[in-house]
Amino acid sequence: MAHSKKRHAQPPPEEKTPGKIIALLTDFGLQDAYVSSMKGVMLSINSSLNIVDITHEIQPYRIRQAAYVLWAVYNYFPQGTIFVNVVDPGVGSTRRIIVMKSKKYTFIAPDNGLLDFVVYQEKNVSSVEVTQASLKKLTTGDISSTFHGRDLIAPLAAYISNDVSIRQFGTPYQQPEVFSPFVSSRSDVAPMCVLNIDVYGNIITNLRSFEIEKSMKGIQAVSIGTNMVSKWIRYYDEAPENTPCLIVGSSGLVEISAKKNSAARFLRATLDSKLKVYWR
Repeated sequence: MAHSKKRHAQPPPEEKTPGKIIALLTDFGLQDAYVSSMKGVMLSINSSLNIVDITHEIQPYRIRQAAYVLWAVYNYFPQGTIFVNVVDPGVGSTRRIIVMKSKKYTFIAPDNGLLDFVVYQEKNVSSVEVTQASLKKLTTGDISSTFHGRDLIAPLAAYISNDVSIRQFGTPYQQPEVFSPFVSSRSDVAPMCVLNIDVYGNIITNLRSFEIEKSMKGIQAVSIGTNMVSKWIRYYDEAPENTPCLIVGSSGLVEISAKKNSAARFLRATLDSKLKVYWR
C-alpha cells in the first residue's frame, strides 16, 4: 500500500554553508582539457566544492618551482583547505601518491619532492601512501597510466572533502627528513638556486632574509651566470634604470629585479641559472 507524503511547513531558508576549498596547482597550462577534466571529476563527487586555481603555469616538469609556489601561498588559505598538486613527470611509474595532513591543511601530491618546502615549514605532519586498490573501490572506469591527476588524485581530493578519512586510502607513510631548502647564512648547506621567475621577470632566489637591513649589510653581491648584482634597493621604483638590483620580496626571499623591466631577460636567466652569494 502506497504511503501518502505529508506536507510540512517550509522552514525559513538557511544561509548556505560554503563548500570545502580545494586549491589546485599544476603544470598543465590552460589550453588543453587537463585542468577542466580534473575539476569535473571533483565536482561530480562533491558539487559544493569551491575550487581555487593557485596556478597552472608551472613550467613543465619543474618540481622545485612548484614546491616554492605552494610554500609561498598555502598559509594564506583558510584552515581546512585541501591542496591538490600535480607536477608529475613520473606519472604511471612506481612513484607514490601521498596525502599529507598538517595541523590546518591537507596536501595531495606525487612523492617527488613537490611537498618538501611545506614539510620543512610544517615539521609535524602525518602522511598516507595512497594505493590504487583503495581508490578503485570508489572510482569507475579505467585508470589512465598517463593521467593520474584526473583518475586518482582528483577523486581522492573530492572524497577527502566529503570527510572520508585519509586512512581509508592507503597505509601510513613516514616523510623523510627534509633539510632547509633556503640559504640564510654562510653556514647553510643548501645550494643557491633560482626558485621562480615571475611574470615581471623578477628572479626569485632561495636566499632567505629574516631581517632586511641585516641582509643588506651582510650580502655583498649575488652572481647569476657571469653577471654580478650588488646594488640593494628597498622597493622596485628605487632602482636606477637598466640596472638589475637585489631586493627582498614579499615571501622574504632575495630577488633580482629591474625597474619596469625584466631582470630575467636582462640577465638571460632561467630556472637553471647558476647562482652564488658573496658575503661581506
